Amino acid sequence: MADRGQILALTSSKGGVGKTHLAVGLSTAMAKRNPRVLLIDADLGNGNVSDRIGFYPQFNLAHFFLKEKSLGDLIEKTPFGFFLIGGERGNFALANLNYPQKMKFLRGFIDVSREFDFVLLDLGSGITRQAVDFALLAEKTIVVTSPNDLTSAFGSVRACFSRFMHLEIGLFKRIDGYRARRFFRPYILVNNVEDLYQGKSSFEALEGAVENRLNTVVDPFGIKMHYLGAVFHDPGLFKKSEERRSPVSVASVYSRVAFCVDSIARTLCSPSGIAGFDEETRLRYMVQILMEQQEKLRKGLAEKVMKVSHLRIPSRHRSQSLHH
Repeated sequence: MADRGQILALTSSKGGVGKTHLAVGLSTAMAKRNPRVLLIDADLGNGNVSDRIGFYPQFNLAHFFLKEKSLGDLIEKTPFGFFLIGGERGNFALANLNYPQKMKFLRGFIDVSREFDFVLLDLGSGITRQAVDFALLAEKTIVVTSPNDLTSAFGSVRACFSRFMHLEIGLFKRIDGYRARRFFRPYILVNNVEDLYQGKSSFEALEGAVENRLNTVVDPFGIKMHYLGAVFHDPGLFKKSEERRSPVSVASVYSRVAFCVDSIARTLCSPSGIAGFDEETRLRYMVQILMEQQEKLRKGLAEKVMKVSHLRIPSRHRSQSLHH
């Protein structure tokens, strides 16, 4: 296992939090720094990564489970720099793997991961055993949530923690000398925030709930959460991204969303885990953000001026002005 790439798994217990958008965006941003990045559409039976980027590999996971192709045969490079193993939508068999199929996938997955620096798993929503087991396979289990969805995030953390304890206790009993890990260490990524303070405060609220409701009742095991970062709420940009079939950071290179995604990608790629930017990129982002704020203020001021003008001009004078 030591010579394989680092595995990252994005999970959530509820759909609609932007997990696939972020998986694609992070893969794109990470591929700019590390040319060997693989994204696996592991939402088995309901994969939609290909729909997000308009790139459909010739073969997908269905061909692997039908024993027509090896997992390595499914890998194709996307126009956005990262490699992809595609999934399939609406395949009941993929969504409900039996034990031999799951073990076959895991063995193939470990072999494939040796060819890459980073492997990202875009998991299906929910807390099925299949999704949770794949989430725990990763070095970094990334729980994607939003400020309005912290209850679901708590459910994801709780489900993964419960399975984590079960696996560690089982290994301890079966393997002589095995030292069970005491702490489950998920990473929390808060999507759709109005400002960065909201992201941090959402994480702290979730951390408090976990500390009070889980860490105090399952000794000697515990949870130590890490705050990975936040991404701004921009539904217009996400819609634009879907229409163009491109990652959000490509649809608007210097947007606030791209700034956040790039920051998180740099953190994940950095051995020290500390994010940073070269000065030119930082300046471009700052200028773009300032321009957006300036435009927002300009529109707000124009609306206020129109309202004031409408109130101050008597109807008789206003009709004369319009006539002239």
